[in-house]
Amino acid sequence: MNDERKERTTVVTTGGGGGAGWFVAGGLVVALILGGFLFFGGFLGGGDSGGINIDVPDKVTIETPNPPE
Repeated sequence: MNDERKERTTVVTTGGGGGAGWFVAGGLVVALILGGFLFFGGFLGGGDSGGINIDVPDKVTIETPNPPE
């Protein structure tokens, strides 16, 4: 049996490696802003709904038949 003792060192590193995630998040924000601008500006079917007018009479009368006597 080998009785030699070996010293081991554990190294823990944190941080770094998050640049790609921020790049993707920034791209999504830019895409949402650009898409909203195009949609609400009327370039992609959004925006003004066109002029829809609904004319209704001012007074509505309902005629009921006379009940039998």
